[in-house]
Amino acid sequence: MTASPGLQAEDRPDFERALHQALRTAEIREALGRSGSSGGTDIQRLRSQALVESEAIATAAAPEYAAYLRQRAAAATAASTAPGPSAAAATAASAVRAASAVRAAPFTTAGGRGLLPALAVLTPALAGASAAAFLLLGGLLRLSGSQRETADALLTAGLTSATIAAVTLAAGMVCLIVTAVRHRSSPPDRQPRPHRRPHAHPHPHPHPHPHPPSGSHPPYAWRRDDAAVATARDAWLRALLHRGILPFLRDRLKMSHTLSRTSQKSEKGST
Repeated sequence: MTASPGLQAEDRPDFERALHQALRTAEIREALGRSGSSGGTDIQRLRSQALVESEAIATAAAPEYAAYLRQRAAAATAASTAPGPSAAAATAASAVRAASAVRAAPFTTAGGRGLLPALAVLTPALAGASAAAFLLLGGLLRLSGSQRETADALLTAGLTSATIAAVTLAAGMVCLIVTAVRHRSSPPDRQPRPHRRPHAHPHPHPHPHPHPPSGSHPPYAWRRDDAAVATARDAWLRALLHRGILPFLRDRLKMSHTLSRTSQKSEKGST
């Protein structure tokens, strides 16, 4: 079996299905019945002859086949240059992760709001350490009885630092409690559900029109190219059937019928 030069290997099943359709037509069945050879052996013989002569048969629909190949190549080029749904899904996932990271760190954005937690922790600690140092030095100087004015100043500074430490510690605790309540009362983030592509189901028609995926981009261009390919394919198959396969089968049946009548005449003449 040799394919025509323009007939690609992936189109051989279409050629064989068109041949099978031609052999099942009423015209070919009736012609086989008139010649007295309607059995399965004769049908297989016709099929084998058509497959052997597929090169000549395919040339009858060469213009339609060339147009079909052009449309198919153009659609493949458009599909390879357009971004697929996986790229869009990856971009959406990256955006969701970035938004989640921003929401998870509210104190690290918008200018200097990142200083608030540091001040809330450092201020009570520094004030408390300063208060302890001032009170210790002031108490020692008062006990020694020397530099009474310096001891009083140190004690006053220690009390002031202790007050600052207590106030900042209370303010920090209030901020922590408010932040915890706010995060607990905020609704959970809703993650977008990924769009699932519908599963492809086999079509009972021998030449189905392919359906575009829901996530293709751009959808209008995809449907337009796909419809053009399907139309060109149908036109090629019709031309192949009516201008190539059926005339070939008619000629072979006519030749077989002529040979059968010639052989019958020769047998009668010999008798």
